[in-house]
Amino acid sequence: MNLNGKQVTILGAGITGLEAAKHLAVSGIEVVMLERTSQPGGQAAALSCKAVDGCVRCGACMVQERLKEIMRFPNIRIISDARVAQIARQYGFTITCESNKGVSTTHSDAVLVSTGFQAYDPSAKPYGYGYIPDVITTLEAEALLKRHGKIQRPSNNQEPKSIAFIQCVGSRDSRLNHPWCSKICCGSSLRMARLIQHRQPGTLATFFYIDVQTFGKNFQHYYDESKNTIQMIRAIPGDIFKTSDNQMLAAFFDPQTQKAGEAVFDLVILAVGLTPAKENVELARLLDFPLTPWGFWRSHRDGATGRAKGIFTAGAALGPMSIPECIDSAGQAAWDIVQFLGTT
Repeated sequence: MNLNGKQVTILGAGITGLEAAKHLAVSGIEVVMLERTSQPGGQAAALSCKAVDGCVRCGACMVQERLKEIMRFPNIRIISDARVAQIARQYGFTITCESNKGVSTTHSDAVLVSTGFQAYDPSAKPYGYGYIPDVITTLEAEALLKRHGKIQRPSNNQEPKSIAFIQCVGSRDSRLNHPWCSKICCGSSLRMARLIQHRQPGTLATFFYIDVQTFGKNFQHYYDESKNTIQMIRAIPGDIFKTSDNQMLAAFFDPQTQKAGEAVFDLVILAVGLTPAKENVELARLLDFPLTPWGFWRSHRDGATGRAKGIFTAGAALGPMSIPECIDSAGQAAWDIVQFLGTT
């Protein structure tokens, strides 16, 4: 189906938006991508490759692959640092956005929302984040690995000898009204721990968890191998304190032994949860499209709410997803858009 003359605006140029843009461009659709940050690629662009002896299917390489692919399509345009200011509905969508290049207006026959997620800010948790330098998030650890090829303690730039990986920080938390599992944290943390141990031999890694979520087709084999080199503690620390010799003391209760425990680490990495993007509320108002009670986007496939209006949703904007899941979601949404435009 060739849809020359049709145009779609994609809100968000992360892995979901890039994948959808590629599919739409193949059908001859003009695609305009509005990205709120200075660079396309989204959160996934910051990830470092976790390969040790071979590919571990972490998905980190997929963003660069998609960016290279869409560069060959003249019918895809990306506007960075873009903030949607107004959306008018009359024979489609007239979208006014503000960017560092000024104010621009685009007209589209359909809109795809792929705003992704934002990482939970753990400052309110009792882990010392924000004032203990050596308590960092997984995204900050990713940045260190990408910049230096190894992990260093922010306080002194020394390689840590012991690292704690704490799961479910900001997810599966009824007190925050965040009941969802962020899905990617277990796999990401275990892959990161094994990569660090490979590049920095002798590093002791401890994995604190509620339960381990499956990830990838070879999950059981990978998980069994991980347990050979990573200490697994089925408990979440209640507090973290800085010691007099510049280490972190983690206090926890082990439900298996029914005893309180303590452990000291050089570095603590918090696996922060995936939460709704902060611009969702305003965009939902402009589009007159309902969000879930937690602030994620509803699927356009839920009744006639979205598809009939020409509004489509995909990827982690709908809730926590892995990179492969985002790619699948983008493909499904692009197909729905093509079908919609072919009948309008």
